[in-house]
Amino acid sequence: MSRNKCAPRALKVARELHRSEQPELTILFGSRARGDYQEYVSDIDIMLVQAERPSMEQQCRVERAALAAAERFCGRPVPVQVVWKTSQEFDRMRRTINDVVVHALRDGVIMPPEQENRRQSEGDDHSQEWIVTDERIRKAEMHLYAFNILADMGLSDLIAGQSAHPAMAHALKALISAHRQRFAHIYDIAQLIRDAAAVDPDFQFRPGINAGLYNQYADRHEYRPVANPISNIPGYRETVNGDVTALLNRVREIRGGNGD
Repeated sequence: MSRNKCAPRALKVARELHRSEQPELTILFGSRARGDYQEYVSDIDIMLVQAERPSMEQQCRVERAALAAAERFCGRPVPVQVVWKTSQEFDRMRRTINDVVVHALRDGVIMPPEQENRRQSEGDDHSQEWIVTDERIRKAEMHLYAFNILADMGLSDLIAGQSAHPAMAHALKALISAHRQRFAHIYDIAQLIRDAAAVDPDFQFRPGINAGLYNQYADRHEYRPVANPISNIPGYRETVNGDVTALLNRVREIRGGNGD
């Protein structure tokens, strides 16, 4: 289906909340995501999916931050509607006809992974902790979870563009990190596969889907067709799950071998 480009300033507001709150999922939805908004009438709708519902005090703080961000990016006050869902609510409601979660997934824009912090200290002793690896595993699993939710709904364009690519990228970074090596701050799947092979030559990883097909969805915010959609590949859902799961299983194997 042909869709308009989402509102770029609304996207900035959603991204800022995604970075500051670090929920499991952040979705810009409604007219600002679909592109059929009215500039001086439509509000900005953002859904935050977290393990637990925040307190009223936390919700008020986030809403104030969202309004401040909207005014900063838009140059004037713009109403922002923040909707919170727990992970359990989100999973249950996505199966309900006409629920807000269904509309958000159908028409919304899921925030891509944020750029990693490029100012990591050179003195970090990565060999003494698993925090970096744990974070990559969490992000890979989060995006794979979103991928499968969208696959259930048959939203092919959204699946590859917003979920499959970052799930693969984070799984590869988890593997590199598990070997106590620093990964490059990139989302080029082909390069990350080469980097992973260099640090783990015993693990012969061969993705079931060509790296170039994953890469064509990197940081894509427009609903427009790509040259070779992943969804055209027979069994693409099983293949993406297999690629990411194989990488994460290898990470856990390495951790087990190191006594963790």
